[in-house]
Amino acid sequence: PPVIADSAVRGADPAILAEITAGLAAGQELRELLERFLEPVVRLAQAQGGAVRMLSPGGEGFELISSVGLAPDVEMREHWVSSHCGFCGVASDEARVVWSTDLAACARRSRGAYFGRDCSSALAVPLQHRGRVLGVYNLFFDADHQPGPSVAALLRSVGDLLGLALDHLRLEAEHMRITVTQERQRMAGEVHDALAQNLAFVKLRLPLLRDAI
Repeated sequence: PPVIADSAVRGADPAILAEITAGLAAGQELRELLERFLEPVVRLAQAQGGAVRMLSPGGEGFELISSVGLAPDVEMREHWVSSHCGFCGVASDEARVVWSTDLAACARRSRGAYFGRDCSSALAVPLQHRGRVLGVYNLFFDADHQPGPSVAALLRSVGDLLGLALDHLRLEAEHMRITVTQERQRMAGEVHDALAQNLAFVKLRLPLLRDAI
């Protein structure tokens, strides 16, 4: 298929990567960051549309975070999909960029043309960090245009940066969970100790109470 010219990426890759890096350094809210990066990447890749998805905590499915170019009814049906569905599932399972011209599963789920118009090919880029896939983003094309090596390298770099951001969020959530668990255990221990002390005190005072009665 025709390849998107690598000249399209000149000057754009440092700008996009720098913007994402700056957003991470500034502690920008992750969902906002995921939404902001999508449109310029879709434009750069000369795609018809795109979507970014986060893997659910249990790993059973992808939640749609943001999209560009999807019809409202398609966006609604894409809100949650299995993590093993189609080329997105391959990208997730094998932690690699996947180019696909088979969008039958997407068409069945959307009950028609994927964007309300023709869409013949798509790309799935894993959002990963240290081999752990935490999400995926898609680019959809209305013709068999395939990104050239430089564009593909940039798209993978974007996926790695966002994977780092998702991993950081995961670690923060895990740290919060551990902290809350430890605090609950501490409070339970304090309550247990207090009850034990009160019961011991009552036991010591009961003979005096019997004598008084």
